[in-house]
Amino acid sequence: MDNRSVKENISRIRRSKGLSQEQMAEEMGISRTAYRSIESGSTRLISNSIGRISAILGTTPEELLLGYVPAKGDSQELNEVKVRYGERIQRIESDHADEIKRLQEHIGILDKLISSLQETLRTKDEVIMMLRKSIPGNMQ
Repeated sequence: MDNRSVKENISRIRRSKGLSQEQMAEEMGISRTAYRSIESGSTRLISNSIGRISAILGTTPEELLLGYVPAKGDSQELNEVKVRYGERIQRIESDHADEIKRLQEHIGILDKLISSLQETLRTKDEVIMMLRKSIPGNMQ
């Protein structure tokens, strides 16, 4: 929610109700200029104004702030959506847990490979030192 979307929601709903800015200002007990500055966004909306504006427009503060009327928490449809999203979240979490496990196993394999390569490198260095010592005239 940003100030621009709130002022657009107020303006849209006011026009859909057939009310002018002047009528809104009169209902709110403020000047037309003051009301115009609310819709233009040049003044900050305060919670008291949102409540009064929504009452005059016959809507809810949520519709002015969000641009829609949120579903009520008791509806069967909302519960079904919650269940679907809950199941979806569980699948995503399970998939992520599986992916984390797979990546951890891969890291384990790579760690073993690194250890093996480090051991090979140490062995190579030892062989090189032994060969250098075995060459006549080499003082290392």
